Amino acid sequence: MLFKSDASRNSRGWLYVLLLVITGAVVLLTWKLKEPTTPEAGTVVNLEVPGVQYLLHQGETGRRTRITLPDSSVVILNSASTLRVPVNYAQRNRAVILDGDAFFDVKPGKDSFTVTSHILRAAVLGTSFRMRGFSSQQGATFYQLTGTCHVGKSYHSATDNQPEILERGQMVLANKEIDLMEKETYHPEELEAWLSDTLRIKDATPMAVSRILEEWFGVEVEMRGDASKSRTITAAAFYNATLDDVLSNLSSQQDFKYKINKNKVVLIF
Repeated sequence: MLFKSDASRNSRGWLYVLLLVITGAVVLLTWKLKEPTTPEAGTVVNLEVPGVQYLLHQGETGRRTRITLPDSSVVILNSASTLRVPVNYAQRNRAVILDGDAFFDVKPGKDSFTVTSHILRAAVLGTSFRMRGFSSQQGATFYQLTGTCHVGKSYHSATDNQPEILERGQMVLANKEIDLMEKETYHPEELEAWLSDTLRIKDATPMAVSRILEEWFGVEVEMRGDASKSRTITAAAFYNATLDDVLSNLSSQQDFKYKINKNKVVLIF
């Protein structure tokens, strides 16, 4: 009987300890859930300078928005993109924040012009370029059209933090997930065609069309269903057309339906 009594007391003791552990874990979890949340590291919110107020410019889905900054620099904001401009921009603070896709034609000034995304940061005096970097994506690109530019990572890298110097026809490909930034070349005539807002599609399969739309409108395209039987677009041209205009025309030629939600397009075959 003595042995059974001790075993019983020991069992109750362990049960009591277990209940304390579970109770403590529940309290800790509840406390954690009630803690004020902070923006995820790497998002554009974290790029804002404390104490500085920003004006928010938002691009319409499937359209381009032209913005003229106080120093007469021009920004063409692509679909579903945002640009944060400090209210004291004209007072020696030419630093903007981009979440999305935009072309910049920067007027020369005494102070450098800086544009920052969650992956890339570019500093120029007077030049033109295109930057694409959505905070929802791990990749970013930068295309230099005229002049020169210093482009580097906007976050601290464990491998390489040295910026690249770009000239016309040069570009940067970056991926934050694998901490990679590479300098490449491209055909500047393609960017000049983009600026003219004349979209030409020739001998393009549905897959090729989706890539063209991604590059042209700065959107993400998802394909669903079987597109193998769809016809190839032999030739099509669109001037100053919205994303909806282009998709409406192409859908009748390639037999698909589509949905547009912010910067994402779904093609349903």
